[in-house]
Amino acid sequence: MPVKHVPQRMCVACRARRPKRELLRIVLTEGGPVLDPSGRRPGRGAYVCPDNPECWAEKKLRRFAGAGAGVLSRALQTLLEPQDIGSTNPSDLTAQKARGG
Repeated sequence: MPVKHVPQRMCVACRARRPKRELLRIVLTEGGPVLDPSGRRPGRGAYVCPDNPECWAEKKLRRFAGAGAGVLSRALQTLLEPQDIGSTNPSDLTAQKARGG
């Protein structure tokens, strides 16, 4: 039986390659950065490691967001609090935040 292809993506901050489902996609919109757990929102998207707070630093996000890196960094730090770090599934993280927990 052939092995199914698993899409790989690279974190814009640490440059680590991981399976797409393990990374959190962020899309830059006119209203600012938006988390995209489905991976289907239109616009320029990038991926970050949801389990590595070092990847959320403003300096590391400048490659993707340019001048908006500060806003993006603060948004990630707010949305991905330390208690969420144990989960590596971005869908779990965003669903948990949507429920208010």
